Amino acid sequence: MMKKIVLFTLSFCILSVFSAQANQFRPGPRFSPNTGDVEFDQLLVRLNTAAGERLNPFIADLSTAFHVPPQRINRLIHNQQMSPADVALVLHLARMNGAPLKRVLQHYRQHRPKGWRAVFLSFEMHPGSRFFIILRQEIPTVIIRYTKPWPKGSKKKKGSKKKKGSKKKGSKKKGSKGK
Repeated sequence: MMKKIVLFTLSFCILSVFSAQANQFRPGPRFSPNTGDVEFDQLLVRLNTAAGERLNPFIADLSTAFHVPPQRINRLIHNQQMSPADVALVLHLARMNGAPLKRVLQHYRQHRPKGWRAVFLSFEMHPGSRFFIILRQEIPTVIIRYTKPWPKGSKKKKGSKKKKGSKKKGSKKKGSKGK
């Protein structure tokens, strides 16, 4: 009887540890980007969830995209308990701003409890400003592959809209219709 109780308790503890690790990067109420842009916030929440589910490939992709050793990214996520979306934004902000990663991390630590909007403002980036729009639009493909693309009809999406069934200019194929 005692062996069964010990075995049950040990099994319960092991399951609890695995469950806690699996839920470590779920955005839930804990992760709130608060960038000042609702659509961008939604993208970051989706990114955080998807990256948390496939963390090792995400770390490898960030390492390749931003030329940062994977060990450093791993330390940011595990030791400093940054969310995957926060790490991606810090790396992207450092690249765009031309600031050393250490400096961006200092601003992040100081202002992030108030939301990403406060971090952006510390770099004099206002939501809706040219720099903010560029940051938002130029998220590397490494990040986008973990999320769905911007919603159709989004005010932020730019470019021409092509109608179904229209042909490309200069197309010489007969009987081919564009899809």
